[in-house]
Amino acid sequence: ASISSRHVPWANGESYFFQLNEGTNLQKRNLSTMGFRVLSKPAKEQFDYEIESIYQTGEVDHTNHFAHRHHGEVGYSFATKWPLRFVYLFDYASGDRNPKKNFDFLFAKRRAEYGPTGILGIIFPSNIFSPIGFRSTLQPISTVRLMVSYRAFWLADGRGPFVGSGLQDPTGRAGTFLGNMLDSSITWAPQAGYFRHTTFEVGYTRFFKGSYFDRVPQSPGTADVNYVYTMATLTF
Repeated sequence: ASISSRHVPWANGESYFFQLNEGTNLQKRNLSTMGFRVLSKPAKEQFDYEIESIYQTGEVDHTNHFAHRHHGEVGYSFATKWPLRFVYLFDYASGDRNPKKNFDFLFAKRRAEYGPTGILGIIFPSNIFSPIGFRSTLQPISTVRLMVSYRAFWLADGRGPFVGSGLQDPTGRAGTFLGNMLDSSITWAPQAGYFRHTTFEVGYTRFFKGSYFDRVPQSPGTADVNYVYTMATLTF
């Protein structure tokens, strides 16, 4: 269930509630997720913002569950010949030594948050702290869009798991710094010709591994991750 309002241009808002029940008596998730979001739309020569907070209560495999997640961003659109927008990003998703008490991201997508979609899934919105993040977009012509983003990631709880990787140091001695991620892409959406219903994208992502990988048990190594992808989206 969700409620949204667009009556105030500088404070568009929405609130929502998700109820998830799945599994058997041995393994199950019974989670209530509620949250709200307040934002303003980007406009030339103006600041814009977005604030979102999410809270979860319930039970995971007979373990009481409470977790929360928060996202914030502040952007500015420059009045340049080529439309340019710059955004500061902040994210926090709670963690715990017990994996069943981490924030559960349910069925969320990753593209707009922590890198490209596809087979690369390094960072998930669970047990994550990212106070340093920037994204810039530039549109040299109407059909081409360039994007570059940078994020730095830490574990919210150093004793908790690095979600999605299978890595965990319950003692917390491995530290919390996961590394830095650089993400870039070029998008072309031709508006005429044979490909007018197709959007093409080429991207490159590099994850610079942090000190956590030097110390965590069963570390896959400290070599950085490089990922290049191409994508085409058809619109009917």
